[in-house]
Amino acid sequence: MNKLKSKSKNKVFIISIIVVFLLSLVLSLILYARKDYGTRRTFIFPSVDEGKYIVETRYLTKNPEKSDINYYIDELLLGSGTERTKLLFTAGTSNLSCFEREGVLYLNLSDTLLKMGDNVIEIEEGAELLAKNVFQNFKEINEIDIFIGSKFAYKKEKIKTSDK
Repeated sequence: MNKLKSKSKNKVFIISIIVVFLLSLVLSLILYARKDYGTRRTFIFPSVDEGKYIVETRYLTKNPEKSDINYYIDELLLGSGTERTKLLFTAGTSNLSCFEREGVLYLNLSDTLLKMGDNVIEIEEGAELLAKNVFQNFKEINEIDIFIGSKFAYKKEKIKTSDK
């Protein structure tokens, strides 16, 4: 009789452990599925090694104070998180305003970018790389008008590929 009670207690204990484990597993999966890691964005930065590029992937979460593209441009201007990369523009260059209308991105950058510094690529090359990054991550953008200190500087258009 005593052996039967201990066996049934063991079974109840094992079953309760299994139930707790399964419940925690289901809860973990539900919470994992609901977690928002953000939107996957790629960043291309020039390498210190001539003619090479570094590609980074970041997950950008929604920022209630900025649009997705505005947040992306800010991150791009900050530069890479890895070593041996150059900045697109001089350190301290900021995004004064950025908005999109009918497939055209209007981007106003601070005139700090006109001051060349160390570990920075040429301004024209930086504008090209900025455009490449934006076109790759925001398919709805077909043209970028870049202003520096509120003065028009560059117009970059997406290269149209023919669909055959």
